[in-house]
Order: sequence, then C-alpha cells, then structure tokens
Amino acid sequence: KQLGRKSGAGFYVYQKGKKVQKKTDAKADQTLIDRLILPMINEAIKCLQEKIVTDVDLLDAGLIFGTGFAPFRGGPSMYAKSNADSIIEKLYALQQQHGDRFKPAEGWHDFKKLFPEKVVALSAQSISQT
Repeated sequence: KQLGRKSGAGFYVYQKGKKVQKKTDAKADQTLIDRLILPMINEAIKCLQEKIVTDVDLLDAGLIFGTGFAPFRGGPSMYAKSNADSIIEKLYALQQQHGDRFKPAEGWHDFKKLFPEKVVALSAQSISQT
C-alpha cells in the first residue's frame, strides 16, 4: 500500500505532495547498489561464458543502450575488468547472506584471462585519475 506520492510513502517519503530528502547511511546505500548492479554484471559474465554474446564490446553496448548501464563506467565488462576480484568477493558475501541467486558465475575465471593484469591495472589507474 505504499503507492508513492498517492499514499505519501514508497520509494521516497512524501509530505504535502513533495518528496522529502533524508540523510542516508552510505554503507546501506552501497549494499543496495551492490545488490542491484552486481547480479547484472554476473549475468553479463554468464552471457559471455555461454557464448550468448561473443564480443565484450557488443555486451557493453547492449547493456549501455538496452538497460541504461552507466556509460561513463564503460559498460559492465570495463567495470568488471577493473574490479573483478572485489566483485567476486562481494558476490560470495551476498550469496552467504541472500542465497544462490548471487552465486558468482563460473565464467569469471575465463573473463579474467581475457585481460592481462597490466591492462587491468592501467585501466583502473586511468579511471582513478579522471
């Protein structure tokens, strides 16, 4: 029964028909972001593993134009390439908390082999400098 503006509550809280800004917990926000974005990246890795998509660039273009994945991140493969170990670690932690829907895809090992460590380090460094 939280219908948003109609009921005064929903994804946002409304008072007198206007959205009320509230301070949020940064850690809770990051957990929410992880629970929403990491499964999408994990499924992208599965698509590569199962050869549904054969090219990383096409995968990125499909998710950027099809779902609105943040273009400034370069697409899910660029994001995964620069954060692969961290993503896998977070997926395992989410799997422990919330079940197998967060289980890391088997294709992560093959995905990491696509990109030599120097390329991963350089892309992470260039992202941090911008």
